[in-house]
Order: sequence, then C-alpha cells, then structure tokens
Amino acid sequence: MGELELVALDAVSLDLNRGELVVLLGPSGSGKSTLLNILGGLDSPSKGKVRFEGKEISLGGEDDLTDYRRRYVGFVFQFYNLIPSLTSKENVLLVTELSEKSMSAEAALSLVDMGDRMDHFPSQLSGGEQQRVAIARAIAKNPDLLLCDEPTGALDFKTGKIVLDAIEKVNRELHTTTIIITHNEAIAQIADRIIKVRDGKIVSDKVNTHKLKTEEISW
Repeated sequence: MGELELVALDAVSLDLNRGELVVLLGPSGSGKSTLLNILGGLDSPSKGKVRFEGKEISLGGEDDLTDYRRRYVGFVFQFYNLIPSLTSKENVLLVTELSEKSMSAEAALSLVDMGDRMDHFPSQLSGGEQQRVAIARAIAKNPDLLLCDEPTGALDFKTGKIVLDAIEKVNRELHTTTIIITHNEAIAQIADRIIKVRDGKIVSDKVNTHKLKTEEISW
C-alpha cells in the first residue's frame, strides 16, 4: 500500500489431512481469512508454496487457479450469496456442471435437510435455511475441500447450530476435508483439529482430544 508493507501472513506452514474437520480460530485481522483465500486459490502468496495432492498450485496463472477452484474447492460464505431470482434448486444447479463428479441438486439439498424447500426462493427462506442452501451449492460438485468463512456469523445461536450440524454431516458422510474459520472458540470444540492464528502467525496447532457434538456446545 504505497510505502506501507502489510504482512497478512508471516511464515505460515501447515498440512491439511484428507477428511478432517479443521477450525481456524482467531480474532478479526489475525490473517485467517487470508489463509483461507490462499487455500481456496482466491489469492496467491507473495512468497512460499501451496500444494494440493502433491501438485503446486501457487505457481500457476489465473486459469490454473480457476480450474483448481472449479474442480476441487467449495466455498461457504457468511452472507450466503444466493441469487434472489432463482429457487433453492436452481441456485444449486448453477454449480453441478462444473465437475464431472457432481451429485444432483436434489441429493445435495437433501443432505442438508432442505429437500422440502427446493422450490422456494431465498426471500422465502430464513437465514439458516439460506445458509444450508449455500452449503448444498458448495458441495453439489463433490469438492475435495470445503472452505467455510464464518458460516454462522450472521446467525443466532440456535440457527447457527443447525448450520454447523449440516457442515459436520457433510464432512462425516462425504469425507470432505472441511475448514471453518471463526472467532468463536465454542465452535472449535466440534473440530478434529484446532489451529489458532494471531498477528499473521500460527500460534497453536493441536488435535482436539475432547471433540463435542454440535448439540453439546454453547456460546
């Protein structure tokens, strides 16, 4: 930024294991969103390397990153990003042609318990229901990596737990490597592994030996 150099991530190094549910935990400005964007191929690091399945993706151009995102990564954002003029099913159908291994829109919506709301528009759904449609859209192409950026940040406690249930179910049943970023320490209790980020550094990376079910957590 002009003469100002801002270090968003500082010598961060980690491995993610297939099928695990990981929470990236840290306060606002800690660098966790930047890390998520790099993992998802939305940003490229100014230094260092990013490898997926042994292949380095950080050296590729924008076409390579687009192909990586299209084939392997599903994104869930805080504010749903559904298209208002499309039904739940139509929103999910948008991504099913992006991958050779896509599931049907009906199957994706049923997996997050939204099979009875397929023909509803976003304006006819609650916030939690919209987020579950967004999760269905993210998983419809059967991604290897599911990245969730503050997925409960815009939701109340009760609705947030329903959304976390849906994410945990996807991780368990599809064996999708799942990363949730949050500032909420309670949410970290459902993870297989908790990585704490502060000031652009990983300050802690631990296996969660006391993993809880979503109904057991509170905040």
